[in-house]
Amino acid sequence: MTERYDVSNRGLAELPDEIRDMRELRELYIYDNQLSTLPSWIGELGELRVLDANRNRFASLPDSIGALRNLYYLYISDQQRLGVLPETIAALASLAYLNASHDALTALPETIGDIATLVELRLDDNSLRELPESMRRLTKLRELHLTSNQLRKLPDWLGSLGSLRRLTLRNNKLRELPESLGGLVALRDLDLRGNELRTVPDALGRLASLERLDLRWNPIGGQPAVLRALETRGCTVWR
Repeated sequence: MTERYDVSNRGLAELPDEIRDMRELRELYIYDNQLSTLPSWIGELGELRVLDANRNRFASLPDSIGALRNLYYLYISDQQRLGVLPETIAALASLAYLNASHDALTALPETIGDIATLVELRLDDNSLRELPESMRRLTKLRELHLTSNQLRKLPDWLGSLGSLRRLTLRNNKLRELPESLGGLVALRDLDLRGNELRTVPDALGRLASLERLDLRWNPIGGQPAVLRALETRGCTVWR
């Protein structure tokens, strides 16, 4: 019985057929190849826990990926042409970690909010302009990484993600922050570098767990009282 299979960094243009018969496979490493797609039979590997397909050439993912009900880690970053995620991603009932950074995503499927088990979501360096409202249901999410996207505004519901500990929004186009951010009671690290913020809401003062706030490279004027209050209670504020 094969539980781990690694054909990473081999220059492969397609996956070996023998993988399809490995029904007990738990970890599949196929990163750093020349794969343009995942075969539809990937969904037959029902015991898979880890799928590392970083640094390939995917333009899309097969709908059958939703059949991987035991998948815990999914790495699909650095594809450069991956513009959409399939709606069937919602069926990944055990998924805790999803890395789709350095791709070409312009939007997320509304169904992403159905992945109730998601703990860490990495979407850095894409072209996202907004976040689907369904994400408010990701109540177990602890880390949300959105560096280098095209976000101009944050949704009010973001403050309902009460388990969030780390939120990175560096290098977007944010001009204001919603008062609802004060609801992120577990947040420890908030990275807002390189946006277009001229002020910050008083609601940041309600972030009792905040240890680090990075506001560098924003045109914030004066000395907002809320920032002084955060520093007084021990939060490190970079500006």
